[in-house]
Amino acid sequence: MEIKDRVVLVTGASMGIGHAIAQALVAAQARVVFAARSLDKLRVATQEHGARAFAVGMDVTRDDSVDLAVQRVEREFGAIDVVVNNAGSGGGMSRWRDTDSHSLRDMMDVHFLGTERVMRAVVPSMIQRGSGTIVNFSSTLGYVAMPGTAGYNAAKAAVVMLSRTLRAELRTQGVDVRLFSPPHTSTDSGKDMPLNLPKIFEPDWVAQQFVKFLKGSRAELLAGGNGSLLVIQRMWPSLAGLIMERIGFDALERVATRQLSARSSGT
Repeated sequence: MEIKDRVVLVTGASMGIGHAIAQALVAAQARVVFAARSLDKLRVATQEHGARAFAVGMDVTRDDSVDLAVQRVEREFGAIDVVVNNAGSGGGMSRWRDTDSHSLRDMMDVHFLGTERVMRAVVPSMIQRGSGTIVNFSSTLGYVAMPGTAGYNAAKAAVVMLSRTLRAELRTQGVDVRLFSPPHTSTDSGKDMPLNLPKIFEPDWVAQQFVKFLKGSRAELLAGGNGSLLVIQRMWPSLAGLIMERIGFDALERVATRQLSARSSGT
């Protein structure tokens, strides 16, 4: 798709992958709405871009915040051409039995229900115009489960199924629903998951991959080589499960070691 001069709303744009994607889209000459709870931080980030960037406060866990933000953007620009549903939280790592139900509910509220809230706010006008693109963010862990991240796994898997269902329902009305799954990335959120992986990617690299994906026509992309794990999962699910179990349990051991060290040092 052509990106130049398209109005693109990016949620979670104050930091990490979302911020890098919003910056990359401005560089691609889109008109980018930086959306997040941290409005002051967004205003600083958008000042250098002039009319190409616009900041709006949005908390994806609140219906009223999402609705008001979308209404404001539509008043400012007339229409939202593309929505990038990036807002989320990596959370920490712990076994399911060691976490309370509130943490799992919070994860679902941000990732799954947050995505659904934004879609519900923008889809009616897209249907009315007969055009629009929505890119929802999942993860490798939405396809292949890993110990230590039950809430995150479940939330991202729910985003996959929601996106695939609505892609089928909305395509005849001109709305294209896609899925983008970034690799493990060097962000503040990503550092909470101390995974022993061959490579940890930088947000700017992920942003460039996203822009290429958006310009293309693919419905789904697992970036950074994660697609190979999905192939293994489809052909040898037991092997994929063993790989993710090893990664997850190894990370849980490192979390426990880090916590023990912190307690020993009194921090």
